[in-house]
Amino acid sequence: MTKSWGHLRGDIMGGVTAAIVALPLGLAFGIASGAGAVAGLYASVFGGFIAALFGGCDVQITGPTGAMTIVLAGVVKQHGVGAMLLVGAIAGLMQVSFGLLRLGRFVNYLPQPVISGFANGVSVLFFMTAVGDAVNAIPITVITVIAMVISMRFFKKMPESLVGLVFGLVANELFIHSPFTVNNLPFGIPKLMLSAMPFDRLGYLIAPAFSIFMLGSISALLSAKVTDDLLGVEHNSNRELIGQGLGNITSSLLGGIPVSGAVARSGANVYSGGRTRLSGVLHAFFLLLMILAFKPVVIRIPLASLAAILMVASVRTADWKSIKLIPSARFSYGLIIAVTTVCTVVKDLTVAVIVGVALSAIIALIELIFLPNSKKKLKQDAKRADFITNCNVDVISFHGPLFFTGIENMKQRIASLFEKSILVLDFSKVPVIDETGAFALRDLIKDLEDKGKMVYIGGIGHTPMKMLNRMGIADKCGNAKFYSKIESAVKKASKKANKHSCFHCVPETAGST
Repeated sequence: MTKSWGHLRGDIMGGVTAAIVALPLGLAFGIASGAGAVAGLYASVFGGFIAALFGGCDVQITGPTGAMTIVLAGVVKQHGVGAMLLVGAIAGLMQVSFGLLRLGRFVNYLPQPVISGFANGVSVLFFMTAVGDAVNAIPITVITVIAMVISMRFFKKMPESLVGLVFGLVANELFIHSPFTVNNLPFGIPKLMLSAMPFDRLGYLIAPAFSIFMLGSISALLSAKVTDDLLGVEHNSNRELIGQGLGNITSSLLGGIPVSGAVARSGANVYSGGRTRLSGVLHAFFLLLMILAFKPVVIRIPLASLAAILMVASVRTADWKSIKLIPSARFSYGLIIAVTTVCTVVKDLTVAVIVGVALSAIIALIELIFLPNSKKKLKQDAKRADFITNCNVDVISFHGPLFFTGIENMKQRIASLFEKSILVLDFSKVPVIDETGAFALRDLIKDLEDKGKMVYIGGIGHTPMKMLNRMGIADKCGNAKFYSKIESAVKKASKKANKHSCFHCVPETAGST
């Protein structure tokens, strides 16, 4: 009973906090898309409710996001609001289809620099869309940004977007009096918008619908992965795609813009105590109450404050960690990020992802062709320590380059085979690791150590180790130990287990292009 009450109380607090965070974002993204503030609020309330009810991540909070707003603004400009609604519905159908086909783990196969590149491109586009409203009332913009920065620095438990919005609203009401405000908010019972969708333009809308599908799915699944790490659980990616798809279909049919799960709202929910899908349902309920109760205040919100919120969010959307790694990483890493970013800004988000993945595959293929003395090394390493394993130690051997294409295979095989308290990863036959593989290895080790496991990496060659060092990952792998010889790793693990018998080796394939 105590535990149930604790969860209920946490879900209520999480729902309230997420609703507070969602209000300014829903307004801002709705206006930025060209569909209007109400479309953003409908999306947050109705799309968020359905996604929470049917999704596969218990703490995911769903609503409009900046990444999709860029695509939607282009659709509204060229084809009108009805076309945007049709795009959202098609994207939702794609998500449901992928979930039913059990393809929810596709995001795990995207190279890390590609994800970083389109995140940075979206950040640039996102910032640019806010400039117009920001310039119309620069003092309001500055006040809102300063309030948000101070909130993030000194009042971390408060939603910075709400703090900035309040300061911007008060400053405008008392001193500045900018006429550029939300002004009109005809929020009421939504009508079915099926008749407004231009099905005769379907051929022109498939490409933007696919962009929304990709962006929404990637955002939601990555957000779910982040909350998994926070809570030590694992979401159902296929069910999450179905929930996101149903949320998008519902939002579009009722006049809302497309939605997706996002880290900002979901993280706020978790940190405030949300633990079950009730928190997402309550978030939609509390948001609806806030809109109805504070409508006279909402219509007075200056557009410059909403623009400032978008600009700050865009800066935080950029993958600064990956950008900082470019000088120390290989040339190809920075090239993939730069190409994907530029394609996102000047062309199309879908094109950017396709080009980035293709470039990553070409680079991986070139590396395979020019691997130095790989055959000789594999033959020499064939005599590694198959003879030793401990009843309390698992030794898992990987064969082939650890590129982005083999990451998911590595994770799945370790998850299915690893039962002992101590694990030795045999990298004797892994001649090279790319950046995505390096990051995945870091995350894998962290996950295992969080579960109380001890990890040893043996037989790692000069080239893979050089990659881990260049990316600053070797020092960020918790208590994991790296050894150039597999024998040394197994002996250290054996000594830790205090037993020296019953050894066996489980061969697995790391995966390659």
